[in-house]
Amino acid sequence: MPIDPDLQPLLPFGHSPKVIEDPELFRARTNQNTDDAFDTFGRPGPPVGERRLLNIGPGDESVRAILYRPDTAGPHPVHVFLHGGGWVINSAFSKDSEAVSRHRSVHADCIVISVDYRKAPEHPFPAPVHDVVSIIDWVNDNTAEIGALPGAITVGGQSSGANIAAGATLLLRDQGRDDISFQLLEVPVLDLTHSRPREEGDELPLSMTDVRTFCALYVGDGGDRHDPIASPLLARDLTGLPAAYIANAEYDVLRGDGEWYAQRLREAHVPVELFLGEGHVHVSPNMTGLLASARAWQEASTSALRTANSRLRDPNR
Repeated sequence: MPIDPDLQPLLPFGHSPKVIEDPELFRARTNQNTDDAFDTFGRPGPPVGERRLLNIGPGDESVRAILYRPDTAGPHPVHVFLHGGGWVINSAFSKDSEAVSRHRSVHADCIVISVDYRKAPEHPFPAPVHDVVSIIDWVNDNTAEIGALPGAITVGGQSSGANIAAGATLLLRDQGRDDISFQLLEVPVLDLTHSRPREEGDELPLSMTDVRTFCALYVGDGGDRHDPIASPLLARDLTGLPAAYIANAEYDVLRGDGEWYAQRLREAHVPVELFLGEGHVHVSPNMTGLLASARAWQEASTSALRTANSRLRDPNR
């Protein structure tokens, strides 16, 4: 189908500069623009039983996060959420991140921990992946205190956040750990080498020029783009990974990444569900106030998480 007609008047979107000389200033301005856009096009999340700020880990490696708890009886599964933003912009405190976290906590009946992972280029790969592992270690160490269901951790991410979620899942598997029970990857970027064909997408909100700029900032000068923790699609072996739900936008230069990863997971006998948001572009799934199709996308993702949580509560289901 064509791009959603309610989205058409907003196109084309502006693009990021090819060179970001002052990342801190760029981040501040872009984050404010993102919040302003969400006020216009988004829909706030519902009230939760608890919203708690967390600061986990020592000194320069400490990680900020926000814990959301539903107003229902526990113990609850824990969903670790990683926001998008090219590893450089956005945060757990952004209005779109807040809305997604609240919606999943209430409608998937779980604790959500939204991670304000350290940002590139100040903190390049693999710092954000290590932040996720720190959060998961903290959850395991504080299961009783936060009312978490033991052994019931899922991860979810959008765009670059999906890259971090998939990378952390691979890293823990390679370490012989099975902490993560389910992964929810939306509009994921999974190959930082750009070795597979993609459209340039100059007419779309996210172009390949944007993707190359942000990837370069994330891997830094000495980073290895071929490292499967940075480019999960390049991992030689995907066996033993948890089940996945992958959501792609129809008009997105990264659509192939999600499709290829789903295919490789199936070949590795990993259960996977692949969703296509027809008429969507890379940034439109969070436009839940404007687009009925964005609300349908949100419900489909939340339903997949809700089903995963139900199975964690009752493995016989």
